[in-house]
Amino acid sequence: MPEQQDLTIFSELNKKLGLCIKDQNRVVLSQNNKCLETCGNRAGQVCETVCASLCQNILESAPVADGMKLFKSIDIDGKKLDALILNDGECITTLLYPLDDTPEKLKKQEEYFAERGLTKSETRIMTMVMKGMTNSAIAEELFISKSTLKTHLNNIYKKLPEAVRLARVRR
Repeated sequence: MPEQQDLTIFSELNKKLGLCIKDQNRVVLSQNNKCLETCGNRAGQVCETVCASLCQNILESAPVADGMKLFKSIDIDGKKLDALILNDGECITTLLYPLDDTPEKLKKQEEYFAERGLTKSETRIMTMVMKGMTNSAIAEELFISKSTLKTHLNNIYKKLPEAVRLARVRR
């Protein structure tokens, strides 16, 4: 029975995540259906999508830092997603996770933040954080200094549980 449960979990994961496997020359060897929806059929071709340029960055730095890299909130043909790229020296495996930025999702986030006592300004900042914006970009868009932004962020993080604070990966 555990094997059947494992297959069910993998099947559901396969519906959510895009999976692309390329050789070291970025020629696409395999794509699952979700990847085909996101990038189109690239089988047998050198991949030229956004994640391909990310792969190039990984290949260039492989002698110094191999392994996997996570890229938050990237844009591929107007679709926002997170990309995890793994280079094992033989293949480059890309996992694509589509991000839900529908108005319904944003409304739920705003309600969540309001329930935890965030002000409208703090909610606006946290929404920008969740979109993957850097501190510099947030401060610039809001016309505030980085130190003012850091004060807001410290106040926000005091109000939120640790899991939400950890969602803010790269700043």
